[in-house]
Amino acid sequence: MRGDGYYSRGGGGGSGGQRRGNPHHNHHHNKGDAGHGNDDRDHKEKKKRDAFFDLKKYSDKRIHVKFMGGREVAGILKGFDQLLNIVLDDAEEITHGPEDQESGASAEEKRRHIGLVVLRGPSIILLSPTDGSEEIANPFVQADQLDLALLSKAVYDFAGEPTDIGLKVASALRVIEAALYRYGFNGGKDCTILMHLIRAALHKYNVEYDLSSKPLVSIYVMYKKTFSEIDDFVDQSVGRYDLDLIKVNGPMKQGLQSFKDSYPETKAIFVGTRGDDPHGKKLEYFSKTDADWPEFMRVNPVLDWTFEDIWGSIRGMGVRYCCLYDQGYTSLGDVDSTKRNPALLKDGCYQPAWSLVDRCLERSGRSSTSTDEDPLLSVLPLPASGNANCSTNGSRSVEPPEKE
Repeated sequence: MRGDGYYSRGGGGGSGGQRRGNPHHNHHHNKGDAGHGNDDRDHKEKKKRDAFFDLKKYSDKRIHVKFMGGREVAGILKGFDQLLNIVLDDAEEITHGPEDQESGASAEEKRRHIGLVVLRGPSIILLSPTDGSEEIANPFVQADQLDLALLSKAVYDFAGEPTDIGLKVASALRVIEAALYRYGFNGGKDCTILMHLIRAALHKYNVEYDLSSKPLVSIYVMYKKTFSEIDDFVDQSVGRYDLDLIKVNGPMKQGLQSFKDSYPETKAIFVGTRGDDPHGKKLEYFSKTDADWPEFMRVNPVLDWTFEDIWGSIRGMGVRYCCLYDQGYTSLGDVDSTKRNPALLKDGCYQPAWSLVDRCLERSGRSSTSTDEDPLLSVLPLPASGNANCSTNGSRSVEPPEKE
């Protein structure tokens, strides 16, 4: 079995429930009762043992274990310690297909036999016997898409705050608005926040021009070996942001050409590229694709953002993001070229992406020979008429070039 498959540390800020089995969190009781001597210490030790979740009754029985990040394993319990490190025999890894948007139930379940395994306790969030229990649809799943009016108000309120990240959000919105007025109308982290901002600006645009809301035509360029977590997140975003998603095979140039062949009327694309990304330094807010690429106007609203700006806005506005960023990944590509960022390894556990201190190490988890871009969830607008009269405090022009 792959070592990082079941020794996944998850994010540093995980739920408190993951540590309930650790007796070290419950030993500060009855301090100062020195007169009871050893009897009192024995009593306290007994209280700790009684408070610990006893797994003995499940020995040699089949149990189901779920980890931070969504991994699941089932097997026969053969041993455990007080930190909930668990030994399973005849174990199976369980994976699920994309969730149904209405019921939250998984469309497909696959099992892979992995034999004898040791599961690391701190990453476990759920443990249950398989006999006498059954899985039901999540009653708390949010089946409805986001309320776009509330989303738009929240984003524009955030942009109005007198903070550095508020100013960055406001600048990005002006670029998006300019593109919408000109043309009408990616899951990496940069494209995640971009999608959120686009939906907010598009709602404002539709209200201003009394237009009905329609699904956004979007493209997902897929690698040969994609992370299942990325695929799941993209599928969930379809319902959340009301997308008309087109999936094409990569690499990026080939995928965009395939889309252009099917949608030749498309003139502009929104892209979550930053200035400190590879090949990002020479771009403007509005930049045509290179001559040997499919012809689009690339709209880059977050071009002047930093790694910290991306995570500040995601966390500040409560935007949902791919769970891999809570497991030590800071930049996502295909499975073969993407590893957890070693800069986030602390005391044997991987910290979440947003805790990275040195932004220059953002791509440290990517192969040095990798030339791929992050998986792209791009909003691809159809042409429309209009005028752009927006400005920004940055050195780049926010106005799109005149139509040819």
